[in-house]
Formats: sequence, structure tokens, C-alpha cells
Amino acid sequence: MHPLSTESGASPAPRPGPHHTADRPAVPARLEVRDLSKTFAGVTVLDRATMSIAPGEIHALVGQNGSGKSTLIKLVSGVHRADPGGEILVDGEHVGPPVHPRRLFEQGLAFVHQDLGLVPDLSVRENVRVGRHATRRLTGWIDRRRDREAVRRTFEFLGLPLDPDAKVASLQPSERVAVAVARALQDREAGSGVVVFDESSRAIPRESLPAFYDMIRLLASQGTAVLLVSHNLKEVLAVTHRVTALRNGRVVETGVPTADLDEAALTRLVLGREGRLDNLVATLPARLAPGTIQIDGVAGGRVRDFSARITPGEVVGVTGAIDSGLPDLAALLGAVRPAEGRIAVEDRPAVDLAGAGVPDLMAAGVALIPQDRAAQGLALSLTVEENVTAPHLMNRGHVWWTGRKWRHDETDYVLDTFEVRPRQRDAVVATLSGGNQQKVLMGKWLLGRPRLLILDDPTQAVDVGARSAILHATRQAAQQGTAVLLCSSEVEDLAAVCDRVLVLVDGEVARELVVPLTPESILDATFPPAAGGAA
Repeated sequence: MHPLSTESGASPAPRPGPHHTADRPAVPARLEVRDLSKTFAGVTVLDRATMSIAPGEIHALVGQNGSGKSTLIKLVSGVHRADPGGEILVDGEHVGPPVHPRRLFEQGLAFVHQDLGLVPDLSVRENVRVGRHATRRLTGWIDRRRDREAVRRTFEFLGLPLDPDAKVASLQPSERVAVAVARALQDREAGSGVVVFDESSRAIPRESLPAFYDMIRLLASQGTAVLLVSHNLKEVLAVTHRVTALRNGRVVETGVPTADLDEAALTRLVLGREGRLDNLVATLPARLAPGTIQIDGVAGGRVRDFSARITPGEVVGVTGAIDSGLPDLAALLGAVRPAEGRIAVEDRPAVDLAGAGVPDLMAAGVALIPQDRAAQGLALSLTVEENVTAPHLMNRGHVWWTGRKWRHDETDYVLDTFEVRPRQRDAVVATLSGGNQQKVLMGKWLLGRPRLLILDDPTQAVDVGARSAILHATRQAAQQGTAVLLCSSEVEDLAAVCDRVLVLVDGEVARELVVPLTPESILDATFPPAAGGAA
């Protein structure tokens, strides 16, 4: 089978040994990252990240959404500039920061992103050679013959019989990935450099994944270093040699051999939360109210079919492996990402997610507290009061006058209820800690007394005190008649606050757990013995 064939398979084939092994003489790392940090608006999102990748190694970078993976890749690719003090080296040579995007290829770095960055209406040749066209000496016109020959040589190396003049729109998904890889490898000596696959496998249908894995192995067998950023744990375990895990903006483990891990161990490495919380279900028992929230047939991303019935006053958790669809679910339900399906809130007309936006869900009484509070939940440059009261201006204010007393009163309520520090209505949100920012975000939406509250990993990147306050507020919201859907990978949170837990497998609800819940029972349901291992 050539590297880009589309023969289907249930899971990746066993990984080969790395090109470079520990018992050989030490050689410079192909890619080395030392103490890279990044701060946005006073908030540190990446803190002294360090890792190294050997020639011929397939190295995984894993972590939850918001853990810092994307920031690290953007620093290495030159999209963002790192804070002073860090260093990026290729084959022992300093290449940044600052990294100059136009010089990345000469510095030995190539990137294949999730969206592939291809132009469907252009030819394979035009997509591969963009920015690197051969030109005629006298006229400066593009030399199509030389371009076509360069593309042919690259595809020959990859074992691909692609027509350089074919339109990209006519290609199979795995062939489009090959075009993106060919663009990254063109004119480069075999076995050199580093190729970063940034969630590239998410754009590939399952039946074409074995071909993608074969391509990665081919590159590594030649000596090229590969960095694979992935949420797919089975992929990481079966394809890569070592793994680096990010959590809350910090590298918690780096260089861990994947041969020493199984799926449950890798999940614990990614999640990393330890310690038990108070049983809030017992402390604040459910007060079920009349009515029903019905969610039907939600699909999008890795979610294939999510349906659930929730009673007002109930906290229902949703969990699953990282590749189960869990990271996509809350954004689909909150109309942040394109989705199919319907949400019916009590006796109100059902909302069709295919044509709905956030205002439609707000009108139906649905509120989403997103995982990425900085990008989607808060206006960091505004004050606490401006953030807290913004969603309620239409109901409480007027076109010509927003009112002052109610804004002060409701902001004070949030500051006191959630113990936000500092207790200042005019504090700029960007100056608050991550935990206090999350408290402001929770208070902002709970003030509106939503009928359905969707939470997306609300305790991520917060300290123990903020975590307890957020979960306590979640349970109190349910006691006041709100139906809560808590999408979380934190099994301790789920055990402490949920009346039921739904377990996602391959984008569908596979199991349902009821109280009494424990972190161990939730983990066992998420990773039963039959589904464990690298498969």
C-alpha cells in the first residue's frame, strides 16, 4: 500500500521505533523549545513551555482546549511573538523568537493546519507552489513546466500518482492532506526539518486515516521530526513515540514514552485533577420543578447524535474521552459552531440549531458559559460591571439611558455571591486572575435566571477556591429551577455536583450513570476495560 492509499482500518497500525534512540551518540534535537511564555492583557496563557523532538521522532502534543497547545504552535510558527526569555532551536541553531513566518521554510519548520489552507478552485500545482513559483529569467512570468516538475518530484517521494493540474476541489480528503504536506516538503532534502500537524487528522474521514498515518511514518523513517497535535488518544498511543502534555498553560510532562501508557493513563496525564470535593448533591439536594428541556439529534464536529431530556432543577453531566465529541458538544448546543438538532425549552417553541444564533437561544432561555472565557465569554478590556450587565441591558435599560443603580446592585450581588477579588465594580477584567474571571462569567449569565444553563469545563484553569465557588453556584442555580448541562472532563467535578452523568463514545451517548457517583465510577464508565489500551 502506498503512503496515501485509502484502505480503511479500525485503528492505526503499531508505530515503528524512532529514528533516533537513546543508546546512540547524542545528537542535537531536531526541534527544541525552551521556556516559551506568552501573556495576553496581563493574563499568562503559556508559562515557560519546554520540549524537544529528536530526528525521526513522532512526538505528540496533547492537552484540553485552552491548555496552551494552540498558543505554543502559534509562537513556533510566528503567528504570535513570545514573551522575552524563551528560545526556539532547530538542529541546535537559534531560529527565534522572534520567528519570521516568511523564513520558516529555510529554518526547517513546516506546518499543516487543521483547515489545510488550500484553495479548492486552484490546481494541485498552484496550491503546492504558492509563494515559491519558478519564474522565467527575462520576463518574470511563472514557469509552469518547472513548477510541474517540482511538484511531480515531491509526489514521487510520497508515492502519490496525483495530477499536478487537477483541481484541488476534485480530490479525495486524504489527497488534499497530501497536497498540504507536499507544499510543506517541496524543495527540501529528504529527512530534514520538522513538520507540525496541527489537528490535521480532524479534517480527514475515518476511512482515510490509515493513509495519513502511513504518510507520517514515512516522513519519520526518513529522519524528519514530526510534531502531532491531537485530541485523538488512540491516534497518539498508536502512532507517536513520545508525548508532551500541557495543562493550564504549563508543560506538566514532556518526553513520556507512549509505549508506557494506555488510554486511561494518557487521559489522567491530560486532565491531571486530583483531590475530592464535597458532595454537593447531598449538601444541596435536587429540587425538581415542572417542565422538561428536550435536546434532540444534535450533531456537528465529532458529535454524531446527542439527545437528552433534562428536568428543571437537575444537574446532568456529560463526559467522555477527548476524542468522543465532548470538546465540541457545548459549542454546538450554544450555537457557537454550526450544528444540527433541536432544543425545546419547556412549553416554548423548539429552537432549530441549524438556523439559530446566540440571540435565538437567549430568547428561549438558554445560556452557554464557554470554556474559552477570554475569546468567547468576556470582554477583557471592559470592567467587571460592564461585563456582568451587558447581556441584560435590553431588558433593564433604555435606548437613551442604561440606568445606574440596577447595574451597581447586580454587580455587587455577583461580587459578593462569588467572592470576586478584588471586590471592585470598576476593575478591568483582564487584571483579574483566571478564577476570578470565571466567577464574573458565571455571575454574568446566572443573573438572567436561564431555563437551561450549558457549562463547558467551567473549572478549567482556576484555583481550588474558585473551583469550589463555581460548583457551588452551579448547584444553587439548579435549586432555583435552572436545568444544568455540565460538559466536563473533570470526573471529580461531575461526581460532586451531578444527579446524572451521560458518557459519550464516538459522538453518541453510550452510558448513563446515576447517583451515587464517584470519580472512579465515572472513569470506569468512560474507559471500560474492553475499550482501554492503545487498540
